[in-house]
Amino acid sequence: MPKIIWEVTKKIWCERVKEEVDLLEERVYPDEPVPDVGAPFQVHARKCSQGVECNLEGFACRWSGLNPNYDPFLESP
Repeated sequence: MPKIIWEVTKKIWCERVKEEVDLLEERVYPDEPVPDVGAPFQVHARKCSQGVECNLEGFACRWSGLNPNYDPFLESP
């Protein structure tokens, strides 16, 4: 059975919630090694640790799952 984990890929300051947030990936690791594959896992989803709170406050972005066309972290230097 594949192993599924949420892995923190980056910590970043979010101006919308005024705190540091974690950007996470849902990674699926196969139960057996797959030959000729570049990465040992597949990414099935991405989210922000504050996504639910942002949705409740009306902040829609790619990381909260409500607006795939807006990524507030691309604007960061």
